[in-house]
Amino acid sequence: MKNIGKNRSEVESYSVSEAAAVLGVSVPTVKRMVAEGPLEAYRTPGSHLRILAESIESIREGQKTRRRPVRDASPVLQNRRERVEELTLEAQEHRARRELEKLRAEERQEAERREAEAEAREEEAAQRQAQIEVERERLQRQKAEQRREREAEQQLAAFRSRWLEAAAGTINESRYAWLTPTQRKEVLETLETEIESRQPTEDHRYMASVLAHSLQAALEPFEAERKAQERRQRLVETALWRLPCSATEAERVGAITAVREALKRFDAMADESEMRVAAQEAIEPISRAIEKRLLDARLLNRATIRLPWSATDQDKARVRQECAEILAELPQDVPEIQAQEALEPTIQEACAQINQRQAERGRHARKATLIQQGISEVSSYLLELKRKGEISAEEYWDSDFTADLKEAVQRGLESQLSGDETAKEVRELAREIIDSELE
Repeated sequence: MKNIGKNRSEVESYSVSEAAAVLGVSVPTVKRMVAEGPLEAYRTPGSHLRILAESIESIREGQKTRRRPVRDASPVLQNRRERVEELTLEAQEHRARRELEKLRAEERQEAERREAEAEAREEEAAQRQAQIEVERERLQRQKAEQRREREAEQQLAAFRSRWLEAAAGTINESRYAWLTPTQRKEVLETLETEIESRQPTEDHRYMASVLAHSLQAALEPFEAERKAQERRQRLVETALWRLPCSATEAERVGAITAVREALKRFDAMADESEMRVAAQEAIEPISRAIEKRLLDARLLNRATIRLPWSATDQDKARVRQECAEILAELPQDVPEIQAQEALEPTIQEACAQINQRQAERGRHARKATLIQQGISEVSSYLLELKRKGEISAEEYWDSDFTADLKEAVQRGLESQLSGDETAKEVRELAREIIDSELE
């Protein structure tokens, strides 16, 4: 590639692809021509290759000079060409006439089709108008019939609304206040069914009599049920009086449930004395269970009271748990004395364990005190040995020597003392340990 000394911004140039399009060659060919010298080019600051326009123009002029001149056609060939052009024009004219005839035929057919469609639309419009007249007459008859039906429905609705309002007012009277919402709904539905089966032509006094009779018939089963419930409730309340005063709310609920279950097997005509006996029998197990619970509570409180004063909350909870398990295995009708006898071994064993534990704690505390007394004996005994001349003054004043002896005395006392020794015995034992360490 040649070097171009002039200013690059003032030189007209092409990119590689543009130069290839101008010359009619491929991009690799242009690059090869640049490398071999026929084309002059330079690199932009961005390293892009640009081809000088002057170089491309010189290559194109060289290509034009190398082209061969085209010879004129012969007269025979020229005549043939003119004949072919004449035949072509005749064929085109013939084809145009056929196309024109075809278009005219299509126009006639289209006109005939449109005329037939217009006639069909007129006939269809006439038929539609006739149908509209028939439909108008039918709608008029239908509206008249609907009006009569609507008037009859309004009359029937007013009739039913008037008597339903009268029935609802009767049921809402204070004498029927005992009805539950469900019962009130059922009675109203019964009366509504009776009213719907009647027509507005019914006589007013006859309708009032029918509704009164229907209301009485609908209330009879509810009144019988209410009386039976009142009697059962009275028996339940009477049976609850037999429960102890300390019965819990849960126990009272359980008693009520038991009595109601026992009374379910009796019908409305059952004898009240039989129902009372059944209620008492149903509540008896609950009464015994309450008495057993109260007895267990008394015995458990007594058991914890009998424990030594040093008993912890854990001791009391353990004893209550063990005693409760024993009481749970006893029958409900067990006498209080037998229950106490059953708990006695457990209470005594717990007391013995608590006392033993307290004594053990006392011995441990006394042992610690005795060990401290034995350690304090080291200093006085060393002073006594110094006066007797059995140890030197340097040994007496040696703090490490004294600390070792105290540690030896502590170890010996911890392994030999039980906590029941006297102070004198501890002092003699401490001196024996010191003597054994000094040997």
